[in-house]
This record gives sequence, structure tokens and C-alpha cells, in this order.
Amino acid sequence: MITYHFNALTAWFFLNIILVYYVKTCDGFVEHSLSLSYPRIEKISSAPISKLYAFPEGSDDNNDDDDDFNNISIIDRFASPRIDDIGLPLADTLVAQFIAPSFQVFTISLTRSPLPTWLSKPLQDSSTLFFERGYLLTPTLIHGVKLASCWILGALAARAYESEAFDVGKDYSKGFSIPVARTLRAGAFATGLLIIGTQLDLYHQFGGRLVQLGESQATDVRLLTAVDELIKDIIFEASFLFGWRMYRANLTADPTNRIR
Repeated sequence: MITYHFNALTAWFFLNIILVYYVKTCDGFVEHSLSLSYPRIEKISSAPISKLYAFPEGSDDNNDDDDDFNNISIIDRFASPRIDDIGLPLADTLVAQFIAPSFQVFTISLTRSPLPTWLSKPLQDSSTLFFERGYLLTPTLIHGVKLASCWILGALAARAYESEAFDVGKDYSKGFSIPVARTLRAGAFATGLLIIGTQLDLYHQFGGRLVQLGESQATDVRLLTAVDELIKDIIFEASFLFGWRMYRANLTADPTNRIR
């Protein structure tokens, strides 16, 4: 169990290092000459609790369409992303890594469903006879790092950290069309990464060879188990992340939650 605790802390550390790097390089930390004036860090940190999700005045002058979505190359979206809400990547990570997987584990326990391999394998490899309280936390966090990494990359690819992706305008003047579209794009990209990661994991488990259904009963069981786990991960991640993103966008509709 000590090994898994170490792996969870290591994965969590490196994921946060990456997030801090992107936050440090985002436009919210430097002065720029764009038409939209973003809040300075000092202004956000000194705001009351009710305005932690505030948005700068004058943001309603942004484009109401998403026609310029493809104007930025895919490399620039990862190398020099525009992050208008410096806390949003961290909040996304919390939802994707901890909240959604935890509710999945809770649902599995409640319905008495078979444990997924990312939960059962650490328990089988452990030599501990009686597991201590919280023994499911470590494998959940390790699996959550993979899910959060896929979502963060998807959000960067879909430019989901730009103001247009979570601003519905005062009194819903802009609507939810762009926030919904960019959230779905990020989810589609993250789903593709998760599928590719699952295929690579299966390729490694079967000794570097490609397997198909029908080869043997053992391979069929493993492939069907992987598909079942993949579907569950997508459902839980999509539900919680989409709900969180729409809630975040809804906060910008209230004029009292916007920086004057």
C-alpha cells in the first residue's frame, strides 16, 4: 500500500506542476493590449467571497459567435493557452480527478457491482490482510489523475479556458451556445485520449500484441471489462464536468458576481 500511496502523491504532484505552469503563463498574469481587460490577480484575491467567480466589466463586448475558434493553431492552444480564469483549471482537476471518480466508487459500492480493474488490482497485489480505512482512496486518485489529464488536454484543445467558454453575459445576453459547444468539444477530445490510453494499456497487458474478440475466453473477458470501465468513466466524467461547467457559466449571468 505504501507504493500506491507514493504513486498517488507523485502523480498529484506532477499534475499540479503542469497546471501551475499553464496558470503562470496565462494572460491573466501579465498586461496585454487585447480589447478585453482581464482582472489582475490582486483584484481577484482581495475580492469578497461572493465575487470569487467574478468577471470583468465590459466583457459583454466580446464576440457573440464562435467563428474565430479555428483561428489559433492546435500547437498554440497547448504551448501558449489563454486562461482567463486562473482558478478554473484547478477546479476542473478537482472535479475530474476526485469528485467524479469518488462518486463512481460510491455508486459501485451502493449497487454492489464488480470492482473495476483499477480498484481491484491494487487490492490483489497488496499483501495486507485487513485493509485500513480509506484504502480505496489511493487507487481512485491514481485513476483520477489519468482522467483529469485527459480533460485538461481536451479543455486546452477546445479553448475552454477562454472567457467565451464560460461567460453567458449579463442576464444571459449571450446564452449558453458557446459554453456548451466548447465543453462538448473538450469532452470529445478527452474521450478520444481516454480511448487511446485504454488501447495502449491493453496492448501493454497482452505483451505488445493486438488482440480481438473471439481469440480466447480470457481475452474476451478482459476486452469487455475494459469497454465497460471506459463507458463508466466517460459517463461519470461527462456528467460531473458538464454540470460543473454549466454552473460556472451560469454564475456570470448575475451582475452582482461581476467585477465592477
